[in-house]
Amino acid sequence: MCVLIVFIILIVSIVIVTKTTINKLHTHKIEKTTTLFAMSKSNINFVPLQGGVCVSSNVIDLNSDIEQIEVNKDTRQVLCVGNTNKTATKIQFTISSNITKFTICIDPEVVTLKSGYACEFSVYVKPLCSCKINSTIQLISKNLKTNKEMYNEISLVGATQQTTRIDYDELIEEKKLGEGSFGVVFKGIFRENVVAIKKMKNVLDDDKSMDEFEKEVAMLDKFRCEYIIHFYGAVFIPSKICMVTEFAQFGSLQDLMKHKTSEDIDIKMRIKFMIDAAKGISYLHKNGILHRDIKPDNILVFSLDFNYKVNAKLTDFGSSRNINTMMTNMTFTKGIGTPKYMAPEILNKEKYKKAADVYSLGVSLFECAIWEEPFPKIRFKFAWDIVDFVVSGKRLKKPLYLNNNIYKIVSNMWCQDVTKRIEIEDVITKLESIYK
Repeated sequence: MCVLIVFIILIVSIVIVTKTTINKLHTHKIEKTTTLFAMSKSNINFVPLQGGVCVSSNVIDLNSDIEQIEVNKDTRQVLCVGNTNKTATKIQFTISSNITKFTICIDPEVVTLKSGYACEFSVYVKPLCSCKINSTIQLISKNLKTNKEMYNEISLVGATQQTTRIDYDELIEEKKLGEGSFGVVFKGIFRENVVAIKKMKNVLDDDKSMDEFEKEVAMLDKFRCEYIIHFYGAVFIPSKICMVTEFAQFGSLQDLMKHKTSEDIDIKMRIKFMIDAAKGISYLHKNGILHRDIKPDNILVFSLDFNYKVNAKLTDFGSSRNINTMMTNMTFTKGIGTPKYMAPEILNKEKYKKAADVYSLGVSLFECAIWEEPFPKIRFKFAWDIVDFVVSGKRLKKPLYLNNNIYKIVSNMWCQDVTKRIEIEDVITKLESIYK
């Protein structure tokens, strides 16, 4: 019996010693990586809080060292927390799970402070959009003798640089304008500007999709061309993904063709729309970018006044996903669109080059010039009828009322042989000669 008691005492002693050793090693490890110091030897003017703790400041000002902090990058601020209790106190922080505009990380996560000692905490804040931060974090202190917990609030304030990563709360939606296969478009207000807000239908819930979205936004942000829609920015918060561009008063060229007759829109103005679109394509091509989805839906009309330098602008750039979706869905269901603007080499699944954009503009020019559906349902009942027609090298005939010079330009733009297709610069020159 005595042997059993001795054995139990020995086991309990080993457990206690082991636990104490582990705790000491853990404490030693924390002390090695954490700045702990005696408050009596510091010149910091600590601010007293409830529960026997004090802080170097009850406000973490992210702009204390810089006027505006960077977006999508960590900004570090230091907060010192001291223990004025007579016994050891455990310190840690909690952060609201509802924060969506920035991420925050505090290091170390938990510290036990001896009486009269303080710890230096690093607070890392990463804004996910251009915004003003006005939030709080909870400082939790636990007296290890009484086990009593006390909660104190620390304010977190700051302002970021203005970037194209938009704060969703700055957007005001006014009315729905339309709906496509990839999103719903609203008219709205952003910082007193009338804008178009394109909300993405398919939430970017995987890293690859978000990466593609970020690349597209980065590309749009670099565009500086008056013939391309002005890009204000995008919202990257997963549940609110959207893009914000300038608002086109008359909508797209497709909208205009639906609601206005050929008598309403002079042929000269229609040619001007195409000149502007061609100039937009030229800018993209000079910068090594293919549009990939030229069609009247993606040519936005801003003015019907001949005195305006720019009457139309391009939108929806580099939409390779549009092509991929269409090529894998040759039934062309509602919302996907039709293959009528797609070059034969694309329909044949060959490599996409600049000439494919010229072809698409050629079909758009033909449609704009005749001001009606180029592939009528009576003749082209199904989408694959258009595909067969185009791939076989056939092209739409010139209506009697269509200007010969315009049709000649169109014919040079939709050549079956890519090498014989006219360059976009020549398209501009020839259209301008007709316009003048």
